[in-house]
Amino acid sequence: MNTDRIAAVAKKDLAEFRKNKYIMITIVFMPLVISVIMPTVYVLPINALGSQNSDTVTLHLDLTSTYSDLTISDSVFYNASLQRVNISNCILLGCMISNSTIVSSRVNGSVIDNSSASGTLVTDCNLINFVDSGENTVIGSQYIGGNEELEDLMNIMFNILLILLVMIPVTIPTVTASYSFVGEKVNKSLEPLLATPISDLELLVGKSASIFAVSMIATLGSFVVSVLMVDILTEPVLGYYPLPNVYWIIGMFALAPGMCLMSILFNVLISSRVNDVRVSQQIGGILVLPLLLFFFFSLSGFLSSGILPMIAFSAIIFAADAGIIWLSLRVFNREEILVSWK
Repeated sequence: MNTDRIAAVAKKDLAEFRKNKYIMITIVFMPLVISVIMPTVYVLPINALGSQNSDTVTLHLDLTSTYSDLTISDSVFYNASLQRVNISNCILLGCMISNSTIVSSRVNGSVIDNSSASGTLVTDCNLINFVDSGENTVIGSQYIGGNEELEDLMNIMFNILLILLVMIPVTIPTVTASYSFVGEKVNKSLEPLLATPISDLELLVGKSASIFAVSMIATLGSFVVSVLMVDILTEPVLGYYPLPNVYWIIGMFALAPGMCLMSILFNVLISSRVNDVRVSQQIGGILVLPLLLFFFFSLSGFLSSGILPMIAFSAIIFAADAGIIWLSLRVFNREEILVSWK
């Protein structure tokens, strides 16, 4: 493949997108609504439930260091994140402690998540799924204590928000990709383009690359804004920043690109076969419906049950993308397009 030819096609399409107000409104408005308004809506129930289980004191952690998969003793930690750590005879101040065991220590002003303690003084802490072994452990000023209802609500709300974010790279191509070939036909610029020595693969890659870039930039921008909105709104109640987590990162950097590529390939293929933008968008919208399987699987709890199902689903999407690319090259016929376009 000639990268210069691919880049030329991509740049040409990007210039066309900038001139089309309808496309620019779609690219900007929908991500803006999802990344700003929707996090506010979905965080309200979390804050309401969290406030019912909170004291008047709110923790504001400023984590400066991280420790994981260690055994530590006889130390003092301040503003540290400790994950999967066996802690003994330590003083912990303003720390985020998760999936750890605490023995004969003192913990103050910290968040303790999915951890256990024995012979430990715990004061002014947020306790989430905390296990007290009952061996001379003293707990005072507990703000959030093992609230499984709050955890379940957070998982549901965050999963729904992730679904909405993944919809961005699926939906934007229904407008941009639908315009790809049909727009060329309407503007009387398709015939010179198809008459150039560029190969079918280079043409399809160039068309897809411009749409992919626009869609993923909008998606990643929405991801950053959504994470900031959620963290800013929930930190005063939870005492820590819940996002981004591994599940969200996989969703944004593995599943979202795969979904985006599938939507683009479907819509570019349709756009090359019809002569009207509206027809292209309508048919393209119908063919995107199979992608809603992701939303059903997520809402049913299958994908949200762990990281491995999300990775497996992403791999399936990329395998389907490879099949669609092969089909597109078999179906795409520039001679037929040159003869039949209006």
